[in-house]
Amino acid sequence: MNPSLIMSFVVTMMITALLIPVVIRLGKSLGIVAHKNKRTVHKIEVPRIGGYAIYISSLMGAVIFLKTDPQINAILIAGFFVFFIGLYDDVHDLSPKTKLIVELVAALIVIGYGDIYLKGFDFMPSNWPPIIPAIITVLWIVGITNAINLIDGLDGLSSGISIIVLFTISMTSLTSGRTDIASLSLVLAGAIMGFLFYNFHPAKVFLGDCGALYIGFMISVISLLGFGYNVSTFFTLGAPIVVLMVPIMDTLIAIIRRKVHHKKFSEADRAHLHHNLMFKLKLGHRKSVIVLYGITFLFSLTSYVYLYDSILGTIMFIILMLFFELFVELTGMVSRKYKPLLTIVNIFIHSDHLPKIKILERYRNKRTKKRVIIDRFIILGCLLLVIGFSGTYMHLNQEKPVIKEKQTTPYIKTASNELLDEIYTRLDKAYQNRQSNEECQLVASYFAVDYFTLKDKEENQIGGLDYIYPDLQSAFSSFALKSFYVNKEEYPELEVEDYEIISFSPSKVVIEGLENNEYYNVLISLRYKQKVESLPNSANIVLVLNNDRFYVVGVDNA
Repeated sequence: MNPSLIMSFVVTMMITALLIPVVIRLGKSLGIVAHKNKRTVHKIEVPRIGGYAIYISSLMGAVIFLKTDPQINAILIAGFFVFFIGLYDDVHDLSPKTKLIVELVAALIVIGYGDIYLKGFDFMPSNWPPIIPAIITVLWIVGITNAINLIDGLDGLSSGISIIVLFTISMTSLTSGRTDIASLSLVLAGAIMGFLFYNFHPAKVFLGDCGALYIGFMISVISLLGFGYNVSTFFTLGAPIVVLMVPIMDTLIAIIRRKVHHKKFSEADRAHLHHNLMFKLKLGHRKSVIVLYGITFLFSLTSYVYLYDSILGTIMFIILMLFFELFVELTGMVSRKYKPLLTIVNIFIHSDHLPKIKILERYRNKRTKKRVIIDRFIILGCLLLVIGFSGTYMHLNQEKPVIKEKQTTPYIKTASNELLDEIYTRLDKAYQNRQSNEECQLVASYFAVDYFTLKDKEENQIGGLDYIYPDLQSAFSSFALKSFYVNKEEYPELEVEDYEIISFSPSKVVIEGLENNEYYNVLISLRYKQKVESLPNSANIVLVLNNDRFYVVGVDNA
């Protein structure tokens, strides 16, 4: 892992840890404390503006470690609105509607200004405006923002879960080269970790709405970036849900439970996941929190495993959901009568302590011994048929694999070394799988590595020239020979050893004749095999999408 990523976590953690004592004193002196009531589990008044320290720390971390672009700017601007409305609510209680309106505005800022929304809707025509993805994105942002707030019921619970989720997003982002998203995730994770030192049971300070809403909002948006440019539609839409399964399921169950019992959604209760662990299973405060940490880790691990083995990841998810459902039914989280899985299980085990299907029980009581034997043979026969059909299906699929017609890639190999070959292989795969954002970043990467490598270049040969838009190739070639390629005599063996994508965002650059096309900025850092001081070690590559492929139309710091 890049040392700067580690530092982004450590620095923000230390800043928060230093700010919290100040915030605690401030909260007590201003009377901004959480008062004891029937629903709370704390016995003393605790300051509830710990989120203020997290916000300041994460903001300072963003200034130090992040390079701004429209997406980062949109996140920070929208995040301020969410934080401010949460802080105002901590001081002066606001209605849920007021907070919801601000959350909707923040979501629209992220979508409109930052161009951040759920990707993966390949079934929609490309010329359609992203209305459906935008609506789902708004629901996602508002939902996760409030889900994190809802699970903030035990000391260290929401903050610890948030750290696990953010680490998972950072690891997933690194696999697709998004070091900017990994850095943003770790900046926030570090800020929360510094707070957790004071928030774990017994807590000296609470997040408050300013912290819980801000963290929930940031996670909802970062998860769209961390997973949103990845391998498949299922992963784009499913991975954030899997990672955030604990707060999502707790929120959905709370909505259903309050609907069943004819209560308002905003009416709090003590039937959340953490309450059931603490009171019904009698695990106590700390053990309940640690158990939910473990469950979140398993769901996060599942989403990460899916990246490398989709079948194993799917099996892990199904197993976890079955256990989750059993817990919900055994603890009566929805209602005492809600026990569908236990009812199905009882068909086979015939327990008097589990719910039964009345019609099936009446049939069992009336049937003869002969009929029992016949029923068992029928069940056995059905099982054998299922196994047989499954085996046959798998065997036929292995014998006759579906051959997917491979499209001819429009990109050519302009040079060859270990790094370029690896990038080109990934580029070809991204093109075949229609992963346009991955394809765009890899085109920029291939061009940058080839262009900034002077080794083995013939006289007047410009690396990556075939990736330049055709109408600009001649002008760019002349420009390159007068700028970067004047260094060829001094550094004839110059070769790019490695690269990192710092940021990826839409660009406002437009060239004549392609006014209606999509443009993107890809900021790349470069590492050479030999030490050089006067040469650029980063480049901002501007690309345009035209005729189903990406072209380079601009290079800064070249």
